[in-house]
Amino acid sequence: MNFLVNWIDYLISSKKTFIYSTFSLKEYYKVVSKLKSSSIKYRVASNVHLSGNTGVTSNNYGNEYKFYVKREDKHKALEAIHSKS
Repeated sequence: MNFLVNWIDYLISSKKTFIYSTFSLKEYYKVVSKLKSSSIKYRVASNVHLSGNTGVTSNNYGNEYKFYVKREDKHKALEAIHSKS
């Protein structure tokens, strides 16, 4: 079901250029922070199943987060993600 939702979101979204993927929740928040601080709009496709999850789990193995941006924002987004700050 999650695949179907991601696929529909992909078709509708203007943010279709893949720029980054991570399995780490810590890395996910780091990338989100860098993109937001650079005012880059993005979307994330994930295989995380949140239904039935009553709390935060420390085990995030197997959860993949894929970041997408508009084609014209790709270079700026990659610079932001890979910056040292």
